[in-house]
Order: sequence, then C-alpha cells, then structure tokens
Amino acid sequence: MSLPRALPGFLAASLIASSFAAREAAAAEGPPTVFSESPLPLYMVRQAGGEISVDGRLDEFDWAAAPQIDAFTRILNDYGRVASPTRARMLWDHEALYIAYACRDPDMWALFTEEDDPMWSEEVVEVFIDPDGDGLDYLELEVNPLNAIVDLHIGRIHPEWVSDKDWDILGLETAVHAVGTVNDSTDVDRGWAVEIAIPWTAFAPTIAGGGKPRVGDRWRLNLYRIERGAGAGVRARLRELGEAEARLTERLETLGEDGDPGERSRLEAELGVLRAQAEPLGERYRGETEYTAWSPTFQRGFHHPARFGVVEFAP
Repeated sequence: MSLPRALPGFLAASLIASSFAAREAAAAEGPPTVFSESPLPLYMVRQAGGEISVDGRLDEFDWAAAPQIDAFTRILNDYGRVASPTRARMLWDHEALYIAYACRDPDMWALFTEEDDPMWSEEVVEVFIDPDGDGLDYLELEVNPLNAIVDLHIGRIHPEWVSDKDWDILGLETAVHAVGTVNDSTDVDRGWAVEIAIPWTAFAPTIAGGGKPRVGDRWRLNLYRIERGAGAGVRARLRELGEAEARLTERLETLGEDGDPGERSRLEAELGVLRAQAEPLGERYRGETEYTAWSPTFQRGFHHPARFGVVEFAP
C-alpha cells in the first residue's frame, strides 16, 4: 500500500512506521506457518436465533447470550496493562457472520472519512479472516469511530506483499454507536461499539475456503484494535507539518541541483525546522498508541496468519 496522501515524505514515514513495520517484517521473515506451537484461543460462535439489526447497539438477546471475549492483549510497543480495554463477541446465521466490539475510549476521534483511506494510522478496530487457515487470500476489514471502513483482500505476505484495496466486501454492513462525542477532546467519552455483518456470499470466490459454514466447521481469524491516546490534535498537526514538508520538497526538486545555492540553503533550513517540530509529536503519537489483539502475535504487527485464533461454528 502507498503512504497516506496527506502525510508524504519524512513525516509520513515517521508517523506510521509502526503500521508498516509489521508488513515489512513479515515479508522478511519468510513464508507463513499455518500452525503455531503457542496455544491459540478458541471461540465458539453461537448461531443467532433471531434477526440481528446492525445498528451498533448490540441490544438483541443473541448478543447478550453470546460468549464474550474479555481481554485483548497489548502487542508491538508494550506488553503491559491495557489502558483502553476492548470486549468482543461473534454470532452467525444463514446469511452472515456477525462481529461486535465494545471499546473503552475516553477520547474517541477519527479524521479519515472516505472508504479505503489509510485508517490503520488512526483509531480503528480490525478483523482478519482466513477461512482455510493457509495464510493466503484472507480478508481484512477496519472500522473507525465515524463508521468509515477499509476492506482489503490480502493475497499473500511472502515472498512479497500482495494486496488489493480496490476489492470490496459485497453486502457488508457496519454500524457504530458512540457513547460520548467523536472528535471533541473537551469532554470525557465512555467509548464506542461496532457491529459488523459480513455475508457468506462476500467470501466467494476471492477468500479461499469461505462461504456459508456448517456446524462444527473451524476457521482462522483475529480481532484487533488500535487506540491512539495522543488524540486528533496531535494527528492533525502532524498532517499539517507533512503537507508543509511536501510543498518544500517539491520546491527543492523544482530548484534542482543547479539552482540558486542560497535559495536551496534557505529551503533546507525550513525543512529542518519542520522535521524538528514533527519529531517529538511523532514520538508522542507512537508512544501513546495501544495495539491490541484477541490472539496475540508475539511479534511485531498484525499480519501473522499463524497466530490467527480459531473459531468453531456452533449450533
């Protein structure tokens, strides 16, 4: 994937390096392992007895009766206590797979609003689904607090990264219910709930092994969340600095090697000032980020199919 358009050059790389380090590290480590020696979590996906209305409120009896995933494990930058806990549940019926998240969040925010914006660099929940567990042709879906989405087909991660952001989950339904105010840092929020419905028909033919399961079938998937405690103000300032850097970089490229040396020195000095301003903000943004997972990867990043958890479709 390309870097976010709003964050070019040095600042883009600095800000979202942790998001892409997982992808680069995965490509360098060799082919994926289908099975892992570390125990994987197992979740029994109960079949819904009634209709599920995708509105983000999770008030149907089937959601109340579904087993709850009580803890996500912190990965990447710290394996300590999770400051913003996440809970999750899953259901299924003849039409779709349903996934629900409940996210504690004192300051909900999101700047991206368009489908397939690079939301992994802000606050999101994510689900990766690899029905046949071979580490190939799996689904990635992200939802942010404004209910904007990213959906991708991941073809493979070895020996090179192959993905398709133009691929869509046909018939996808998502909804967010926020308890508090998104993008208002002057108050203290309680959090946000996300409800997702992925039709079985959306898996075929791209997501290998997908389609409507039978009772007893087992799939591989993982659930994730990215919580960015530094807030929208820091993120917005980094975007402003990134745009300013892009303008300066373009002027330097236009000036060329044979341009006025005095002008080149002045532009390079301005560029240095921008980078000096961005560096502590970038460190704060990364340092106040929690990457959490239902099935911990025990290594950098989310894209480790060998560590996807196991779900079994129950009656």
